[in-house]
Amino acid sequence: MMGTDTLLNMLCWTPLARPIRAMRQDRINRIARENYDKRKIDDLIEDIMSNHHDMLS
Repeated sequence: MMGTDTLLNMLCWTPLARPIRAMRQDRINRIARENYDKRKIDDLIEDIMSNHHDMLS
């Protein structure tokens, strides 16, 4: 049974290459934004914990 990635890799050699490339780029951008947001949230939580540790006990 072929996986989705295998099928998309095969379709990259057809006229569907441009939409597949766009779809993959969108997925990469979404994951990058999510990772960026997670890092920013982690930094905020760390700042809150260090600045207000006495109130969180």
